[in-house]
Amino acid sequence: MSFSSPKPSKDSAFGIYLDYYTQRAGISQNTLANCARVNQPWLNKLVNGRIKDTSVGELLCLCLALRLSVKESKDLLSRMARTFSPAEPMHGVYLELIKEYHKKEIDYKKVTEISEFLVDADNTLTSKGYPPLPSAERTPKEGSK
Repeated sequence: MSFSSPKPSKDSAFGIYLDYYTQRAGISQNTLANCARVNQPWLNKLVNGRIKDTSVGELLCLCLALRLSVKESKDLLSRMARTFSPAEPMHGVYLELIKEYHKKEIDYKKVTEISEFLVDADNTLTSKGYPPLPSAERTPKEGSK
């Protein structure tokens, strides 16, 4: 089954782009929340613009779960006024993860497999001395950076 919905306009909001990428992946918002290790109510608020301040790490979880390219990830983050900073070494590792995991095949019906997928990302980060990605079990406060 191929995805044929047109890409949103360049000036569309974060939530519209996130919905587009979610539909392109053929999954529900609930499945995305599970795959990205965020809670669904938080994701719904983010999509609907009720959360304006979120961390690059939280957004990265969404990008990885949706298998976005580096260009798509940078664009999505910019819609939340976030960016990968060249001055932040951990952000370089984030970009490596996006490049690597953009190529992976994901069976969205196997959520435990996807959870393992993000655990691999955590392992990459911790092996380089950085903290693991956020998860619902460690959900930051809604306004955290």
